Amino acid sequence: MNRLNLIFIVDDDPIHQQIAKIMIERQGISQDMRTFSDAQEVLDYLQGYAGHGEPLPDVILLDLNMPVMDGWDFLEAYAGFQDSLPGNIRIYVLTSSIDENDRERVRAYSFVKGYLTKPLTRDVILQLAEQ
Repeated sequence: MNRLNLIFIVDDDPIHQQIAKIMIERQGISQDMRTFSDAQEVLDYLQGYAGHGEPLPDVILLDLNMPVMDGWDFLEAYAGFQDSLPGNIRIYVLTSSIDENDRERVRAYSFVKGYLTKPLTRDVILQLAEQ
C-alpha cells in the first residue's frame, strides 16, 4: 500500500469532512489532509502554489453539490489549467448523488479518476492508496 503525502477533502459539510478524515487516518494511507468548504479556495491554492512553495495534493476528494462554487464549476475551471501543473493530482468525485446523469457528466473529465458515493468505505480508501 502506498502512503499519500497530501489529500484535499472538498466538501461544504463539516460532518462529511470529519468522517472522511477519520476513515483515511484509520487506514493509515495519509496523515496530512486539508479540508475545504469552498471549491474556489482549492482553485486559488492550486493556481498559486508555485509562488508559495506549497505542496500539491496527491488526491482531491471533491463533492459536487456545494454552495458558492460547486464541484462542476471546479472541474470546469481546473480543466483550463491542470496541464500546467507538475505531477499528477488524482481527483475523485465523492458525492451523495446516485444520479446516473451526474456519473455520465463526470466521465467527460478525463482527469477524474473515479466517482465515489458517500460515505467513504475502508475498501474504497485502500483502493485510493493503490492507484
